[in-house]
Amino acid sequence: MLSQLMRLHDELREAIRHLAIVVGEPTLDKDALSSARLRVTKLSRQRRSLIQCTVLPSLHDVPPQEAERIDQLVLEASGLAVASSEHIARWTMAAISADWTGYQRASAEMRASMLKRIRLEAAVLYPILEARARQEAA
Repeated sequence: MLSQLMRLHDELREAIRHLAIVVGEPTLDKDALSSARLRVTKLSRQRRSLIQCTVLPSLHDVPPQEAERIDQLVLEASGLAVASSEHIARWTMAAISADWTGYQRASAEMRASMLKRIRLEAAVLYPILEARARQEAA
């Protein structure tokens, strides 16, 4: 589980970096942007699915302090999912074409939010999953 989550985090960071390059261009390249956005969206869904369907169910018996951090992580995840959905709905290709500089700003904010989320997931989940792996190996 830990290695899967770390791999998805790495792939998502790389996809976000690539999206930043595409969005940093002075003019819109619709094909490159569509491809980059799709890659970020797919990886984000895979990460969310892994956490919700595999990681979190396996952590049902963690100590109260860790359970509290996990609960906070879950709560914040729902807020980020809403913000992400709103961003995607707001920034259609037509809207992006009409306001490229506005999209560039909005994309930078969304990318920063996603990277912050990855750091938070790593800070909360990696130590717990590492401890689990050591227990299982013992």
